[in-house]
Amino acid sequence: MDAVTVNMEQRLYVIAAAGGFSCLGFDNARNHANQIAGRLGRPELAFTADDVGSTAGYEKYQQAVHAWGRSPRCQETYFDPGTDPAAAMALESCRETRRKVRLVLGDTVTGQSWFDEFDVVGQIGRSTGWLKVPLLVEDGEAGGCAILTACLLCVIDWQTGKTRYRHAAYQVPDLRLESTDASGHPWAVWHQEKELARFSDIGKASAYLAFMRGETIEPRVFR
Repeated sequence: MDAVTVNMEQRLYVIAAAGGFSCLGFDNARNHANQIAGRLGRPELAFTADDVGSTAGYEKYQQAVHAWGRSPRCQETYFDPGTDPAAAMALESCRETRRKVRLVLGDTVTGQSWFDEFDVVGQIGRSTGWLKVPLLVEDGEAGGCAILTACLLCVIDWQTGKTRYRHAAYQVPDLRLESTDASGHPWAVWHQEKELARFSDIGKASAYLAFMRGETIEPRVFR
């Protein structure tokens, strides 16, 4: 097993690596192990109450990942625990058809977008390894970042602008454009009582506002 220490205050496993370390949350380890245990029909891989926050729990998480990697299901796309099955289906369909998409990520309880500007436009790819997770691959790139599939609010087809998936709680944000006193950036986009960004001209500000409401506008227009 990797050299692992436990940070109880932050509820993290701290895993030593060459030149540094990585972290894995207690709940994340438990949820992945339990999901794999259920899908493989291997109840012995599921966490007990005593496993959470213990090095034995991290070892069980590793055993679950290894078991998945050695099973025929390793060839499937692996989605985060808590991912809406409809979201998984939409992502997999877009991956298979190589459709470019616009993702909206956020809080699936409140339906509030996180207003992400980066890593939300591209094709859906897939990682290698034992857990083949979906990736967001931007134009011209060979790889990309893992998608937080349990936090998906909306998947929009880039070419047609049609919604491929929409979470039941998702709310298209009510944004407003306001002038400012700043000479270099006289236009700002606001959501409720929070200023999201400022811009040098009204065209960029308007493009940003539209993008954050789900319109398929190239981010380079407002950057």
